[in-house]
Amino acid sequence: MPLSRIEKEERLSSHKHRILGSLFIVLIVGALGCGSILNAMMSRNLDVVAEGNRPEWLVDDAIHVVLCGTGAPLLDPNRAGPCTAVIAGGKMYLVDVGPGSTERSLEYRLPLAQLDGIFLTHFHSDHIGELGEAMTQSWLASGRDTSLDVYGPDGVTDVVDGFLQAYSRDQVYRTAHHTQQYMPKEGDHMTAHPVSPSIGEDAEVFNKDGLRVIAIRVDHEPVVPAVAYRFEYAGRSVVVSGDTDYSENLGRASHGADLLVHEVLEKKIVGTMSRAMRDRGLDRQAKLAGDVLDYHTSPQDAVRLARDADVSTLVFTHLVPPVPGMMARLVFLSELGEKGDVDVLVGKDGMHFRLDPEGGIDRDLLD
Repeated sequence: MPLSRIEKEERLSSHKHRILGSLFIVLIVGALGCGSILNAMMSRNLDVVAEGNRPEWLVDDAIHVVLCGTGAPLLDPNRAGPCTAVIAGGKMYLVDVGPGSTERSLEYRLPLAQLDGIFLTHFHSDHIGELGEAMTQSWLASGRDTSLDVYGPDGVTDVVDGFLQAYSRDQVYRTAHHTQQYMPKEGDHMTAHPVSPSIGEDAEVFNKDGLRVIAIRVDHEPVVPAVAYRFEYAGRSVVVSGDTDYSENLGRASHGADLLVHEVLEKKIVGTMSRAMRDRGLDRQAKLAGDVLDYHTSPQDAVRLARDADVSTLVFTHLVPPVPGMMARLVFLSELGEKGDVDVLVGKDGMHFRLDPEGGIDRDLLD
């Protein structure tokens, strides 16, 4: 699918609409007695289930990156909460699991059965809201009998324990219903792994099957600590920033990365919104809007960081403020300053990047 497809307006039909449409067709077919058509449709769907999700991604030597959520806490019907999927070495990993991201992962047929770890950047609600669903849906998809590893800064153990408590009855019900053979209770569990990088000293948190993951300290105060992650595989590298103000430490650790997925907040617009709220007596809303200006990164600073770090491709995520369709390009790609050789993109849910070991980045839009 060419890039021009990505730059077009959002499609009017969502995944839910397609499902409802399919069900409607099935009902019509059934009512008309067209059993052979219904059987063919069922057979085709079962073939997809038997084949598995994106099997070709699991056997090649590339890194695949999918934006399964590019939104932020503010409502945006076209964007799920922050989530980036990385597929490498036959396994899938998620960086953050914001609200709606699990549905996106299912919609894009990501290989949840091969989910081997979740990396949390920090513990704001919009980054952890679907930790329980990611655990449960990957358990349903795989029938795994081992715990799911969850990595994050100090505090991750409390977060994991809280979700496990909230989902404990669900695990009991599903294992009792489907039996231990098909839904092993051990698979509906998570193991927390605290990571502790410091400024100037990154922390290797994962190294298996050729994939190396490094945690990087970033600046999101008063959210302390907060981290970014760098994934390295087959000579290619991807960095996911999490939430942060402009961070020289992140720039240092991103040096030479092929792909940088970086959060952005358009500070001029948000600042104007805050002042307008205050002028109208909306002091509380003005305070909340103004407070976020000092712990997020402007598009201009994200470009400067990527340029100085010799990053090849920069894609914006966690977009604030939420703006529809093509307006996002106008808001986030104007007045960026000197980009150098950096390819700058506004992220969209479903963007897929393939980083081949031989070089280059292919991209398309999943549907």
